[in-house]
Amino acid sequence: MLRDDLTGELVLPSDPGYRLAKQVQNTEYDAISPRAIAYCTSPDDVLACVRHAREAGIPAHVRGAGHSFNGWSTGTGLVIDLSRMNHAAADGPTVSIGAGVQSLDALDALKRHDRQIITGTFPTVGQGGFLSGGGLGWQTRKFGVASDRIVSARVVLADGRAVVASADEHPDLFWALRGGGGGNFGIVTAFELRPVDAPHLTAFETLWSFDDAADVLTAWQSWAAGESDDLGTSLVVLPGMFGPGGRPVVKVWGVHHGAAEELERALDALTDLAGVKPAHRETTATGPYADVMHEALCGSKTVQQCHRTGTGPEAVGHRHPYTRQAYRLTGRPVTRAEAESLLRAWEPDLDAEHYLLCIALGGTANRVGRTETAYVHRDARFLTGYQIATRDPEAVARGPVELDAWADRCAEALAPLATGSYINFPDSRTPPDWEADHYGENAARLRAVKRAYDPDGFFRHGRSIGS
Repeated sequence: MLRDDLTGELVLPSDPGYRLAKQVQNTEYDAISPRAIAYCTSPDDVLACVRHAREAGIPAHVRGAGHSFNGWSTGTGLVIDLSRMNHAAADGPTVSIGAGVQSLDALDALKRHDRQIITGTFPTVGQGGFLSGGGLGWQTRKFGVASDRIVSARVVLADGRAVVASADEHPDLFWALRGGGGGNFGIVTAFELRPVDAPHLTAFETLWSFDDAADVLTAWQSWAAGESDDLGTSLVVLPGMFGPGGRPVVKVWGVHHGAAEELERALDALTDLAGVKPAHRETTATGPYADVMHEALCGSKTVQQCHRTGTGPEAVGHRHPYTRQAYRLTGRPVTRAEAESLLRAWEPDLDAEHYLLCIALGGTANRVGRTETAYVHRDARFLTGYQIATRDPEAVARGPVELDAWADRCAEALAPLATGSYINFPDSRTPPDWEADHYGENAARLRAVKRAYDPDGFFRHGRSIGS
């Protein structure tokens, strides 16, 4: 029995902890009931799970922190959960992390060693999926795509082998793991990374009236593309339920790796470009990288409190509701007419929880060749997209078609600007040309790596290579 082969924990539907164990970040997937959830604590546990799933002929679903928008980290088979493989430690000139470590825990563990790594913009994202898909966020412009900093990866393969992939060992697999997406070629259990040199950060936040949204969006994209690589920034258009007086609001926020006075100058430049002052502007005191990132991601919550609710005695972090989304990568700042088109698609008068989100990219990430790693999008300047959500149980039960229709209209608005799509921010719908959209000219080589390391397609999900 699998339970006897694990040093970790196997949770079955009859066990009292099953309801919590099967949860992922999005509440929509609570309706899925896996055959079992295996909390692995070692590569040997992962090997045992792979062997069991193969022998039993059941699907295997690889789960780090469960943040897959489209539910690819769960299913009706065996969920192989890596969340307890969560170490983060300094190891000479590099950093060693478990594939299941979450961003906030890695930052907290490494700060005592005066080391830093690239993370995303949500605190409980697992580093395994983040790195395997490329890894974009506020450090992209300064330090590049997170997967570019992988030195090696320990991988459990479909045939039961455990190998190290690096520039010298299994180089094709090493290439594919840097941007080819998680759950494709094997199960990564640990990474060795080059840390980033980022001792200090300053965080900032500005709020703008929605009446000025087109001017602000146009100015922000031009500003973000033209500023120094020290700037990491996002823009989000929030619905009236989050804005003053019930009106939508535009939020521009992020971090700056340079001197505080340089950030103030840059924010003044944004105001000048927009031609209007923000309703609110705030910068934090410059502080240690890990502390500033934690506050930006978690606010005043402690590390324990910031985790997803239910996963610990103090955890109060929220879960995402039923969500539909459309995201694309874009290669240049928008014109004002294009900004107006994006905002019309967002539908300002829509009485719903819906967002228009942009993350500034480019910089160091675009100084690497398109085929040097599996992450091909070296011309992307922005990740731009839309999300809509409902928290109404009755609406969730019927699977509201209006949410799909809204996301489809938003995808159409993005299409003229798009240069490709990022596998970690996928659309709700799978387009017929999705492999080319996600991987460009690297798709053929990724299929070859898949055939070499997983010829039977054991590792499979809704958008896995070769599916």
